[in-house]
Amino acid sequence: MPLVTFLSDFGWRDHYVAAVKAKILAEDPSIHIVDISHNIKKFDIIHAAHVLKSVYQDFPEGTIHLVAINLQSQPKEDLIAIELNKHIFLGSNNGLMSLISENAPSQSVKLSLSDFTNFAAKDVLAPASVALAKGKKLGKLGDKLEEADLTRFMPLRVKANRELIQGHVVHVDDYGNLITNISKVDYDILSKDKNVLIKFRNYGLPKVLNHYHDTKGGEAFAIFNAEGFLEIGIKEGNAAELLGLEYSSMVTIKFDSY
Repeated sequence: MPLVTFLSDFGWRDHYVAAVKAKILAEDPSIHIVDISHNIKKFDIIHAAHVLKSVYQDFPEGTIHLVAINLQSQPKEDLIAIELNKHIFLGSNNGLMSLISENAPSQSVKLSLSDFTNFAAKDVLAPASVALAKGKKLGKLGDKLEEADLTRFMPLRVKANRELIQGHVVHVDDYGNLITNISKVDYDILSKDKNVLIKFRNYGLPKVLNHYHDTKGGEAFAIFNAEGFLEIGIKEGNAAELLGLEYSSMVTIKFDSY
Protein backbone atom coordinates (compact mmCIF):
# COMPACT_ATOMS: atom_id res chain seq x y z
CA MET A 1 0.00 0.00 0.00
CA PRO A 2 1.37 3.47 -0.87
CA LEU A 3 2.74 5.77 1.80
CA VAL A 4 0.90 8.92 2.82
CA THR A 5 3.08 11.86 3.84
CA PHE A 6 1.71 14.79 5.80
CA LEU A 7 2.95 18.39 5.64
CA SER A 8 1.21 21.25 7.44
CA ASP A 9 1.58 24.52 9.31
CA PHE A 10 -0.52 23.20 12.21
CA GLY A 11 2.31 22.99 14.75
CA TRP A 12 2.21 20.57 17.68
CA ARG A 13 0.36 22.54 20.38
CA ASP A 14 -3.14 21.67 19.21
CA HIS A 15 -5.03 18.58 18.14
CA TYR A 16 -5.10 19.30 14.40
CA VAL A 17 -2.32 16.94 13.29
CA ALA A 18 -3.75 14.10 15.38
CA ALA A 19 -7.26 14.73 14.06
CA VAL A 20 -6.17 14.35 10.43
CA LYS A 21 -4.20 11.19 11.20
CA ALA A 22 -7.12 9.79 13.21
CA LYS A 23 -9.44 10.32 10.22
CA ILE A 24 -7.08 8.38 7.95
CA LEU A 25 -6.43 5.56 10.39
CA ALA A 26 -10.10 5.21 11.33
CA GLU A 27 -10.82 4.42 7.69
CA ASP A 28 -7.80 2.16 7.23
CA PRO A 29 -5.44 1.41 10.17
CA SER A 30 -2.93 -0.23 7.82
CA ILE A 31 -1.97 3.03 6.11
CA HIS A 32 1.52 4.23 7.00
CA ILE A 33 1.67 8.00 7.57
CA VAL A 34 5.00 9.83 7.49
CA ASP A 35 5.23 13.36 8.92
CA ILE A 36 7.38 15.63 6.79
CA SER A 37 6.94 18.70 8.99
CA HIS A 38 4.22 20.53 10.91
CA ASN A 39 6.40 23.52 11.77
CA ILE A 40 6.01 25.28 8.44
CA LYS A 41 5.74 29.03 8.94
CA LYS A 42 2.05 29.88 9.21
CA PHE A 43 0.35 30.32 5.81
CA ASP A 44 3.76 30.33 4.06
CA ILE A 45 3.39 28.35 0.84
CA ILE A 46 6.92 29.30 -0.27
CA HIS A 47 8.44 27.71 2.84
CA ALA A 48 6.19 24.67 2.43
CA ALA A 49 7.03 24.27 -1.25
CA HIS A 50 10.77 24.36 -0.53
CA VAL A 51 10.51 21.70 2.17
CA LEU A 52 8.31 19.46 0.03
CA LYS A 53 10.42 19.94 -3.11
CA SER A 54 13.57 19.02 -1.17
CA VAL A 55 12.29 15.64 0.02
CA TYR A 56 9.33 14.24 -1.89
CA GLN A 57 11.38 12.44 -4.53
CA ASP A 58 13.18 10.51 -1.79
CA PHE A 59 9.91 8.65 -1.23
CA PRO A 60 8.84 5.79 -3.52
CA GLU A 61 6.98 6.64 -6.71
CA GLY A 62 3.25 6.61 -6.11
CA THR A 63 3.53 8.15 -2.65
CA ILE A 64 0.55 10.33 -1.68
CA HIS A 65 1.46 13.72 -0.22
CA LEU A 66 -1.19 15.47 1.90
CA VAL A 67 -0.27 19.17 1.94
CA ALA A 68 -2.28 21.27 4.41
CA ILE A 69 -0.96 24.80 4.05
CA ASN A 70 -3.29 27.81 3.95
CA LEU A 71 -6.16 25.71 2.58
CA GLN A 72 -9.04 27.53 0.88
CA SER A 73 -7.82 30.95 1.99
CA GLN A 74 -9.62 32.63 -0.90
CA PRO A 75 -13.30 32.45 -1.94
CA LYS A 76 -13.97 29.63 -4.42
CA GLU A 77 -10.42 28.26 -4.03
CA ASP A 78 -10.61 24.60 -5.03
CA LEU A 79 -9.11 21.67 -3.23
CA ILE A 80 -7.16 19.66 -5.78
CA ALA A 81 -5.28 16.45 -6.44
CA ILE A 82 -2.48 16.29 -8.99
CA GLU A 83 -0.08 13.67 -10.28
CA LEU A 84 3.38 15.13 -10.78
CA ASN A 85 6.63 13.30 -11.46
CA LYS A 86 4.92 9.99 -10.54
CA HIS A 87 3.84 11.30 -7.12
CA ILE A 88 0.36 12.41 -6.03
CA PHE A 89 -0.26 15.67 -4.16
CA LEU A 90 -3.42 16.71 -2.35
CA GLY A 91 -3.87 20.32 -1.34
CA SER A 92 -5.35 23.66 -2.32
CA ASN A 93 -5.20 25.48 -5.64
CA ASN A 94 -3.18 28.29 -4.05
CA GLY A 95 -0.01 28.14 -6.18
CA LEU A 96 2.01 25.92 -3.87
CA MET A 97 2.00 23.00 -6.30
CA SER A 98 3.52 25.15 -9.04
CA LEU A 99 6.58 25.79 -6.85
CA ILE A 100 7.34 22.10 -6.39
CA SER A 101 8.29 21.56 -10.03
CA GLU A 102 8.21 23.48 -13.28
CA ASN A 103 6.85 20.35 -14.99
CA ALA A 104 3.15 20.32 -15.75
CA PRO A 105 1.08 17.74 -13.84
CA SER A 106 0.20 14.63 -15.81
CA GLN A 107 -3.27 14.71 -14.17
CA SER A 108 -5.19 17.33 -12.19
CA VAL A 109 -8.65 17.14 -10.63
CA LYS A 110 -10.86 19.38 -8.52
CA LEU A 111 -11.90 17.36 -5.49
CA SER A 112 -15.63 16.80 -5.08
CA LEU A 113 -17.09 18.36 -1.92
CA SER A 114 -20.29 17.22 -0.27
CA ASP A 115 -20.47 20.42 1.79
CA PHE A 116 -18.30 23.32 2.92
CA THR A 117 -15.90 22.57 5.77
CA ASN A 118 -13.62 24.64 7.96
CA PHE A 119 -11.28 21.67 8.43
CA ALA A 120 -10.55 20.63 4.87
CA ALA A 121 -7.44 18.65 5.75
CA LYS A 122 -9.49 16.28 7.90
CA ASP A 123 -12.83 16.30 6.09
CA VAL A 124 -11.65 16.28 2.45
CA LEU A 125 -7.93 15.61 2.01
CA ALA A 126 -7.72 12.76 4.53
CA PRO A 127 -10.56 10.71 2.94
CA ALA A 128 -9.14 11.42 -0.52
CA SER A 129 -5.73 10.12 0.54
CA VAL A 130 -7.35 6.94 1.89
CA ALA A 131 -9.26 6.41 -1.36
CA LEU A 132 -6.07 6.77 -3.38
CA ALA A 133 -4.15 4.47 -1.03
CA LYS A 134 -6.83 1.83 -1.55
CA GLY A 135 -6.42 2.04 -5.30
CA LYS A 136 -9.01 4.56 -6.46
CA LYS A 137 -7.91 6.34 -9.61
CA LEU A 138 -7.06 10.00 -9.24
CA GLY A 139 -9.44 10.92 -12.06
CA LYS A 140 -12.35 9.45 -10.07
CA LEU A 141 -11.88 11.88 -7.16
CA GLY A 142 -13.52 14.79 -8.98
CA ASP A 143 -13.80 16.77 -12.18
CA LYS A 144 -10.81 17.30 -14.43
CA LEU A 145 -8.98 20.55 -13.76
CA GLU A 146 -7.51 22.19 -16.83
CA GLU A 147 -3.88 23.26 -16.61
CA ALA A 148 -4.91 26.86 -17.34
CA ASP A 149 -7.03 26.82 -14.16
CA LEU A 150 -4.13 25.83 -11.89
CA THR A 151 -2.80 28.79 -9.90
CA ARG A 152 0.86 29.27 -10.77
CA PHE A 153 3.65 31.40 -9.33
CA MET A 154 6.97 32.11 -11.00
CA PRO A 155 9.97 31.01 -8.91
CA LEU A 156 12.97 33.28 -8.47
CA ARG A 157 15.23 32.87 -11.48
CA VAL A 158 19.00 32.45 -11.78
CA LYS A 159 21.06 34.54 -14.19
CA ALA A 160 24.22 32.81 -15.44
CA ASN A 161 26.95 33.62 -17.95
CA ARG A 162 30.72 33.25 -18.25
CA GLU A 163 31.35 36.06 -15.77
CA LEU A 164 28.87 35.33 -13.00
CA ILE A 165 25.98 33.40 -11.55
CA GLN A 166 23.38 35.59 -9.90
CA GLY A 167 20.76 33.96 -7.72
CA HIS A 168 18.69 34.52 -4.60
CA VAL A 169 18.07 33.15 -1.15
CA VAL A 170 15.02 30.90 -1.49
CA HIS A 171 14.88 29.48 2.03
CA VAL A 172 16.21 30.11 5.53
CA ASP A 173 16.41 26.86 7.48
CA ASP A 174 15.97 26.36 11.21
CA TYR A 175 19.70 26.87 11.80
CA GLY A 176 19.64 30.23 10.02
CA ASN A 177 21.49 28.82 7.01
CA LEU A 178 20.66 30.58 3.74
CA ILE A 179 19.70 28.23 0.89
CA THR A 180 19.99 29.73 -2.58
CA ASN A 181 18.73 28.66 -5.99
CA ILE A 182 22.28 28.48 -7.41
CA SER A 183 22.88 24.89 -8.46
CA LYS A 184 26.10 22.92 -8.27
CA VAL A 185 25.55 21.80 -11.87
CA ASP A 186 25.78 25.41 -13.13
CA TYR A 187 28.64 26.21 -10.78
CA ASP A 188 30.75 23.23 -11.85
CA ILE A 189 30.37 24.14 -15.52
CA LEU A 190 31.09 27.86 -15.22
CA SER A 191 33.76 27.79 -12.48
CA LYS A 192 36.07 25.24 -14.10
CA ASP A 193 39.70 26.43 -13.88
CA LYS A 194 38.59 29.86 -12.59
CA ASN A 195 38.90 31.82 -9.37
CA VAL A 196 35.61 32.61 -7.70
CA LEU A 197 34.17 35.17 -5.30
CA ILE A 198 30.82 34.62 -3.62
CA LYS A 199 29.28 38.04 -2.91
CA PHE A 200 26.26 39.00 -0.78
CA ARG A 201 25.60 42.44 0.69
CA ASN A 202 29.03 43.78 1.78
CA TYR A 203 30.56 40.34 2.26
CA GLY A 204 32.68 38.12 0.03
CA LEU A 205 33.87 34.54 0.31
CA PRO A 206 36.80 33.35 -1.84
CA LYS A 207 35.78 29.70 -2.19
CA VAL A 208 33.14 27.05 -1.79
CA LEU A 209 33.94 24.52 0.92
CA ASN A 210 33.53 20.77 0.54
CA HIS A 211 32.46 20.02 4.13
CA TYR A 212 30.91 21.89 7.05
CA HIS A 213 33.90 21.00 9.22
CA ASP A 214 36.29 22.83 6.88
CA THR A 215 35.66 26.09 8.77
CA LYS A 216 35.94 27.34 12.34
CA GLY A 217 33.23 28.45 14.75
CA GLY A 218 31.89 31.91 13.98
CA GLU A 219 33.19 31.97 10.39
CA ALA A 220 30.94 32.44 7.37
CA PHE A 221 31.11 29.77 4.71
CA ALA A 222 29.58 28.66 1.42
CA ILE A 223 28.89 25.03 0.59
CA PHE A 224 26.70 22.98 -1.73
CA ASN A 225 24.12 21.15 0.34
CA ALA A 226 22.78 17.63 -0.07
CA GLU A 227 20.21 18.85 -2.62
CA GLY A 228 22.96 20.41 -4.75
CA PHE A 229 22.27 24.10 -4.04
CA LEU A 230 24.59 26.77 -2.70
CA GLU A 231 24.16 27.35 1.02
CA ILE A 232 25.65 30.20 3.04
CA GLY A 233 26.04 29.74 6.75
CA ILE A 234 28.00 30.66 9.85
CA LYS A 235 29.44 27.74 11.75
CA GLU A 236 27.70 27.48 15.12
CA GLY A 237 25.85 30.72 14.35
CA ASN A 238 22.75 32.08 12.61
CA ALA A 239 23.73 33.42 9.18
CA ALA A 240 20.36 35.02 8.46
CA GLU A 241 20.55 37.14 11.62
CA LEU A 242 24.27 37.90 11.55
CA LEU A 243 24.54 38.63 7.82
CA GLY A 244 21.20 40.38 7.47
CA LEU A 245 19.97 38.19 4.61
CA GLU A 246 16.48 36.82 4.04
CA TYR A 247 14.22 35.34 1.37
CA SER A 248 14.94 36.91 -2.07
CA SER A 249 18.27 38.47 -0.98
CA MET A 250 20.68 38.43 -3.90
CA VAL A 251 23.78 36.21 -3.96
CA THR A 252 26.33 36.48 -6.78
CA ILE A 253 29.26 34.25 -7.74
CA LYS A 254 31.81 36.15 -9.81
CA PHE A 255 34.48 34.41 -11.88
CA ASP A 256 38.11 35.47 -12.49
CA SER A 257 37.95 39.27 -12.70
CA TYR A 258 37.61 40.70 -9.20
